[in-house]
Formats: sequence, C-alpha cells, structure tokens
Amino acid sequence: MQRLIVISLFVLVALIGFRIAGSSASEALDPESKNDILQNAVMTDLSGAEITLEQFAGKTVLIDIWETWCTPCLRSFPTLQKLMDDYPDDFVVLAVSPGYMDSPEQVREFVENHDYTFEFVFGEDLARNLNVHSIPFKVYVDPDGQYIESALGSQGPERDYEKAREIIHRFL
Repeated sequence: MQRLIVISLFVLVALIGFRIAGSSASEALDPESKNDILQNAVMTDLSGAEITLEQFAGKTVLIDIWETWCTPCLRSFPTLQKLMDDYPDDFVVLAVSPGYMDSPEQVREFVENHDYTFEFVFGEDLARNLNVHSIPFKVYVDPDGQYIESALGSQGPERDYEKAREIIHRFL
C-alpha cells in the first residue's frame, strides 16, 4: 500500500511539473506563429485520411488535445458533445491525440466504445509544433481558420461550456 502511495505521489509531482513546463512553453508562441502552425497542420483521421482545418471552413473549431488516460480530458467530452449538438452548423470539435502515451489502437478502441461525434484525429506534429506538453489543451480557431486563443486545463463543465459558447457567438 505504501509503495502505491509513493508511486502515485511521484506520478502526481511529475504531471504537475509537466503541466507547468507545458504552460510556459506553449505561451511562448505568438498568435502569428500559432496561426502559421494551424494553417499548415495536417492531421490524420482514424482511417489514415489527411485532415486540415480548411475542411471546417465556416465553423468555429475547438482543437482539443487529449489522451484516453486523462481524466480532465474525458470529463470535458460530454460538454463538448453538448456544444456540438447545440451548434451543429457552427461548431466542430477536433479531438487530437498527440500520441504521448496512447497508441493508435487505444484511441480507436476508445472511439469504438463511446458515442461522441467529434472528429477524432492523430496530431503528434501539431501538438509538438504548438509546444503542448500538458493536457487537456484547447485551441480555438475562428470560421476563417484563424487562431483565437488557447487554454490549458479545464474550468469545469459549466465554465468550459460558457467559454466555448461565447466564442461561437462571436461569429454567428
């Protein structure tokens, strides 16, 4: 039991350090650099087809960088689904797996076992280019494909919903 506690504390301290380092590294990029990265980003869907932001022109896009083991990531998924249901013509979620710890098979298994209608994609290069070292990490993109803002972590389902709703309503 003590060994489990020690291991748990070690993992917690490592994740906190990882989060702090990721926060400062990602914020070091200016909006213009983030725009360039987003405009040139090529992700792949679960079948291997290429996905770019151009495919979602006219919609506000939320790029949600997540992994299957990330509890805060998974807690936000019902909220993100509600947003997609509430704004089907104006909003889309790209759930981007950065491949930190998840294998493609783990992501596919997760998707098969859940009924989310997000665009699940692989985006290791995107996460690396944006200097994302901690998740959940969200990037908001306007209907013209331009970077709006990014957010590390979650503020809880209600606040996350309101934040995204406010951004969507800027472009309605």
